[in-house]
Amino acid sequence: MTGARGKDIDDTGFKGGCLCGKIRYRSSSDPLATVHCYCTDCRRIGGTGHATHTVVPEVAFHLSGKVSEYQRSADSGNQINRRFCPQCGSAIFHTREGLEGKVVIRTSSLDDPEITKPDRVLYVSSAISWDHIDPDLPSFKKMAGEK
Repeated sequence: MTGARGKDIDDTGFKGGCLCGKIRYRSSSDPLATVHCYCTDCRRIGGTGHATHTVVPEVAFHLSGKVSEYQRSADSGNQINRRFCPQCGSAIFHTREGLEGKVVIRTSSLDDPEITKPDRVLYVSSAISWDHIDPDLPSFKKMAGEK
């Protein structure tokens, strides 16, 4: 049986990778969440007004190819470890303190980004005036659950 976008309803998971194809991944789990983030780090690393991230369990994430890493303290104070392709520079995923056991994938790196859609907006306090925030999504000044 085939559902929306031609995906078999019994199938779970998805695939993705970088621009040059040297990094590939698959998730054996469907997304747990997909969020828009307007924090300064996400804007700068993506060169855009915001980034969209899809979260999956770490045990379901399978990577092929060698990624480069960049670690720093995020706005929250937690350490974040971003992974990207050393050849083409595509941002692929990150892990961070406070979200152990999860991988946060750049939704733009999915082979079919239409398999998911954002369910919340984070760091609206850092949003740029010209980047539209969807008024139909729950929004948070910082991370969800923070005041």
